[in-house]
Amino acid sequence: MMHEIEDIEQERLRLSRRPSLRETPPVVGVFDVRTSCPVAEFGTRVRSVLDPALRLAVSHPFEGEDLPVDAIPHWFVAVARGSADPAPDFAVHGAERYTAAIGRGAWDLQEWLYQFDPESEFRGWAWWGLTQSGDREVRLWVDTWGESFFACDELRWLAYVAGAVEVDGPSLERSDAWVAAAQI
Repeated sequence: MMHEIEDIEQERLRLSRRPSLRETPPVVGVFDVRTSCPVAEFGTRVRSVLDPALRLAVSHPFEGEDLPVDAIPHWFVAVARGSADPAPDFAVHGAERYTAAIGRGAWDLQEWLYQFDPESEFRGWAWWGLTQSGDREVRLWVDTWGESFFACDELRWLAYVAGAVEVDGPSLERSDAWVAAAQI
């Protein structure tokens, strides 16, 4: 999917505010996530990585060179493939869970950031929101333009290293399920 700059700016706004029903597409992709931490902490971690990644997408050229990582949280940088820095336990355990679930090792940080290149067709989702579905359970919502099958391993990686124990999905839900859910 191509991501227009205006769409990425709207996606970034959704990190901090709930979209209105009028803005919500008829169907939204959803991942059910069980966390190893309080859901608010999980949400903060996810947003703390997505915000600078989306900021890079609208402000920095993706021309084959390394993207700046100063704004990316240290824990996310440390858990990436090739990093020599120690990562916190939650991120290390998340990377192990990702490998067990997906069968692929850690993401290279630059490869992960390049998924946000507006001209790339690899990222098949756009952030929609996060809602609480249980004590340590959240639903991670994404716009998939109605597609039930889309590229999302970079999102799974983020979820796991941010504290997910298990990530199920994606599945498609009608927008009224999104509207009825309690946002965190």
